[in-house]
Amino acid sequence: MSGTEEVDAKAELSATVLEQAPFPIKTSGGRKYLRIELSSPVKLRLLRCVKGRIKLSSNQTPGTILNLSEKGVLLVCDSPVPEEGFLLLTLNLNKLVVLEGVLGKIKRVEPSDEGDFLVGIEFVCREELEKLTSAKEIERLPVKVAGFDKKLGKIISSFLRTAKLTI
Repeated sequence: MSGTEEVDAKAELSATVLEQAPFPIKTSGGRKYLRIELSSPVKLRLLRCVKGRIKLSSNQTPGTILNLSEKGVLLVCDSPVPEEGFLLLTLNLNKLVVLEGVLGKIKRVEPSDEGDFLVGIEFVCREELEKLTSAKEIERLPVKVAGFDKKLGKIISSFLRTAKLTI
């Protein structure tokens, strides 16, 4: 098989794998991780750290996941969120898996043309939050705090690695 035929065969196989994936997978120049595009509900609860004490907001802000990677999520919300800080997410991934208490750090908030807000969130481990407060404070929260990598990260990573291997 010549080099050109091999490239064509890989491209054809790549297209087949992406069509068969349970979620559409997107790559884009400059991004380190593959993104899964989906439209699933998400709920946000803000965490506020003041003088070593941590408080979880009582209200949940609803939103919709636009895409998901091993390291973060892009979502859209009707109401604004602070431009920085931590939050707990409840992710509903196409009714396949519901994850609660996923810890995230707000990386960007941008108004969209439709009047809602695009929110970029990086998944972080619990140790990031412990830099601002104690482990004891975190344990007192009414929701168990976990990093994404402890929950669905392994499943997503496994799926993405399998897709990459076949591409």
